[in-house]
Amino acid sequence: MMCERNLLQPLSGVLVAALLGLGGLALPAQAQTAETGRQLTLELNNAKQVESGCRVSFMFHNELGQLVEDISMEVAILDKMSMSQNFLLISTGRLTEGKRRVLQYDLPEQSCDEIGTILINDVSSCEVGEMTPADCLDALRPSSRVDIKLSL
Repeated sequence: MMCERNLLQPLSGVLVAALLGLGGLALPAQAQTAETGRQLTLELNNAKQVESGCRVSFMFHNELGQLVEDISMEVAILDKMSMSQNFLLISTGRLTEGKRRVLQYDLPEQSCDEIGTILINDVSSCEVGEMTPADCLDALRPSSRVDIKLSL
């Protein structure tokens, strides 16, 4: 039994190395993005009460290592008890590598104080190289500078 174990260990190491070498070629965009640390950060930068409702500001930062033609996503506005109140479609527009962009959206008749979470519900379109909408969703890194949570 001891001999078999010694023979298998080096073979296992060779097999793993071979699989890793070949697997890097076939990794989906999602795994490659996660593996390289490339991401699209989405920050809820501000929420301000205005006469018409709540104005939210999002900051996008393209750290994907490639051009973003556009990413559109549906977000759900949840109150402090996690009840959905509203839906919003947000879009990055064209972002070169390293580009940051701040976009503002007005939520009519919505009090900022009543919002508990803005949930990134789904990515509806992803125009980034060979990435799929699921890959774009996986590459999103949400954060918030205000009391309202931004989450996946």
